[in-house]
Amino acid sequence: MSDAPAGLPLFADRAFQAVTALTIIDVTAFLLQEHLGRLWPTPVNWLLMIAVIIPTLLLCRRVQTDPASAPAVRRYWRTAQTGVSLFIAVAGLRILFEWGVGTWLLPASVVLHLIGGIMLTVPLVGLPFSARGRARRIGVRLDLGTLTSAAGLLIWHFAASAQFADGQITPWRVISAIVIMGAGLNGVYLAAKVVLAGVDSFARRGLSWIGASALIGGLGSAISFLQPQQPQGNLLALVLPLAAYTAAVGARVQVVDTAAGDRPQRTPRGYSLMPYVGIAAVDALVIYNNLTGHGDRTLIDAVAVTLTMLVVIRQLIAFRQNDALLTRIGVQEKRFRLLVQNSTDMVTITDPSGALTYASPAAHGVLGLHPHDLVGTDVALRVHPDDRALFAEQAAAVAAAPGNTATYQARLLHADATYRWLEMISANLTHEPSVGGIVTNARDITETRDVQDRLSYEASHDTLTGLANRALFNKRLAAAVTGRAHDQKVSVVLIDLDDFKTVNDTRGHAAGDALLVHVAERLRASVRPADTVARLGGDEFAILLEDSAGAHVDQVLTRISTVLLEPAVVDGEPMTVRASFGVVEGQGGDDAGDLLRQADIAMYEAKARGEGGYERYRPGMEARGAERSRRAAALQTAILEDQLVVFYQPVVTLPDGRITGAEALVRWQHPVDGLLGPNAFIDTAEQTGLIIPLGTWVLRAATHEAATWPGDHTVSVNVSARQLREVGFSAVVAEALHDSGLPPRRLTVEITESVAVGGGATHDNLSDLRAMGVRLSLDDFGTGASTLTLLASCPVNQIKLDRSFVGDGGQDAIADAVAQMARAFGMQAVAEGIETAEQATRMARLGYDRAQGFYFARPMNSVHFRDRLTTADTDVPVTSA
Repeated sequence: MSDAPAGLPLFADRAFQAVTALTIIDVTAFLLQEHLGRLWPTPVNWLLMIAVIIPTLLLCRRVQTDPASAPAVRRYWRTAQTGVSLFIAVAGLRILFEWGVGTWLLPASVVLHLIGGIMLTVPLVGLPFSARGRARRIGVRLDLGTLTSAAGLLIWHFAASAQFADGQITPWRVISAIVIMGAGLNGVYLAAKVVLAGVDSFARRGLSWIGASALIGGLGSAISFLQPQQPQGNLLALVLPLAAYTAAVGARVQVVDTAAGDRPQRTPRGYSLMPYVGIAAVDALVIYNNLTGHGDRTLIDAVAVTLTMLVVIRQLIAFRQNDALLTRIGVQEKRFRLLVQNSTDMVTITDPSGALTYASPAAHGVLGLHPHDLVGTDVALRVHPDDRALFAEQAAAVAAAPGNTATYQARLLHADATYRWLEMISANLTHEPSVGGIVTNARDITETRDVQDRLSYEASHDTLTGLANRALFNKRLAAAVTGRAHDQKVSVVLIDLDDFKTVNDTRGHAAGDALLVHVAERLRASVRPADTVARLGGDEFAILLEDSAGAHVDQVLTRISTVLLEPAVVDGEPMTVRASFGVVEGQGGDDAGDLLRQADIAMYEAKARGEGGYERYRPGMEARGAERSRRAAALQTAILEDQLVVFYQPVVTLPDGRITGAEALVRWQHPVDGLLGPNAFIDTAEQTGLIIPLGTWVLRAATHEAATWPGDHTVSVNVSARQLREVGFSAVVAEALHDSGLPPRRLTVEITESVAVGGGATHDNLSDLRAMGVRLSLDDFGTGASTLTLLASCPVNQIKLDRSFVGDGGQDAIADAVAQMARAFGMQAVAEGIETAEQATRMARLGYDRAQGFYFARPMNSVHFRDRLTTADTDVPVTSA
């Protein structure tokens, strides 16, 4: 018993060593006295027994306080500790009896002995069986009954019946016989129970030692009571220390096995040899009794018959269990057969050589073949050529050793000559006699793979044009500069379509999408198949030209510019495209992100030139790009910190010059550069998208200011195409009117002709504004797509003649035509840019009833304009400011 783990406390190990040594001394002392006679006073024997019991108590306590043990184990050893302690008192009473203190001490020790035995017995009797199932539990109880009955007969025949050998029956002899029978049967029952049934919470080895302790203590005590006054020494002085020692061994084994985690579940067995040993013993007794003619023949025969009946019942139960087991096996076998035969997964068995020995009926659904057509063939021959290397590798790994498994995917040839993707799970079961091969479960995942491939394609390609998207372009660019030598060149081209937003604004997004598809086709046709063309988003494209630089790239860009200028028919109308190109040349080892950034800088340089064409990246371009970014950041700060101011230029009547309203014009009160006009920042606002918050700010400021003006003076606010394309812009206008309290009829929204023909959100916003009562004005009329169709489809309230048609009398024909159109459509005609009295007189003669310009007044801040409204005599013409 030297297998103590490191976790076993030192004192427990020392206690076991002590109990072992003391037990050896006790047994040696008993045997010496049996052969040589009494060598020392009888109390010494009882003192030796006490010495053995004390370390046993320490071990019992060790198990009882072990947190790793199950609650049932700790409860048992707590009771065992109390019961073992009583035997110290039994030994003490025997010592006092031997010293002659009183004769009553002997029966008192017997009573205390019985109480201790009961305390040690009751917990074992109450331990639950590990047997599962009602039939199994009945079988165990029958086996216990058989063994106990046989043991009871033997104990009676060879021990208890000796009390009445002379034919005299006294109360003391009856009590002795009962004690002998009870103690013996208790020991046999408990030992048989732990061996036959077992208890899951106990360590198996520890439980066996507990059974041995019960058998020694019970049966030994029963035998020792036959001779309570042995001349050489009481047999209890040997029996009780041995029982204590086996209990100590059980306690130590329980601690050791619990610490090692060694509490495996007891494997149930359908039979036990112990009941048959009992029957054999009874049969031997029957034979012995028949030969000698001694003993109680009737009792022996009755017990033999009883045991026979118990064994027959036990066998009948076993037969019934066997039938039930066979039935369950048959049902399970049928179930699994039906599952395999009706499963959509194809199940195959392959011998080590690779030949199929079995194929389930699902083979017809998976590969379109009858299972018989597959048996005997080599499945590797049906694998797609591109997948054969992987298939061979996985098959070899599975076949290498029994128990190996693998999961992989491969394409197998279908009966219709197509290939199907299969997911296969193979397991080497060559060590299983019922299989003897490699089992593979295969299911058709062709549709799943198609979906995955489609999703993968969509994740890396633009859905509109089918070109590579930004993610795939970045991946290929990174691979191009990573996998190249330092002297190998790559070129990156970024392309932005010029004025593409005008197409969306004037023709609608459907036409814009069609034009993007046309551009994608032209770009793809203009480069080599190995080059990558991508749409990065919106109207921005990119091209990766590997092993290209210099003149070759120039040729490609020239070719692209030429084909883009060739008219494309979109919605029945021809359209041409002009683009700006940014080019950067890189080489192996460059950073992909830096190349894209530099190409973007070059592209914006080309775009800022306003002529299309391309621009190569040159060092120093970042400074100009940084300047644009700086201006954008400064403008955003201006919007947030109210550095913007609104000036107002009066709109007057012709010919009398009476003020009817004003146009709101934004200015930037720059903290360093002073007051800046719109030319200094409007382009930046348009390019960066800041035109939306800027326009909203101007709208709210103008409506709040106009609400303070007397009378019905109106305010005109310019609105960009970007603002009108925003869904919900009309709601922004409604909110501004509501917050300021300005009636909608006193607000005029000025738009350009290109904006007026826009569809989508632009059309919805204009319709909402007209329905709201807001006035609409066509600004800079005559410079854009001015048509009668426009005036009919976009019923505005006002037309503002562009200042280019006001300068001198040479443009009077156009100005007169615009005035006549305005009258024909019931619109108000406004002449912009009036700088002289002669111009004002001529525009009034042509029919213009409203005008604005420096002749009447320059733009002024809100305070000056409010003063002008309150102090000017509206009946006197306004003069130049």
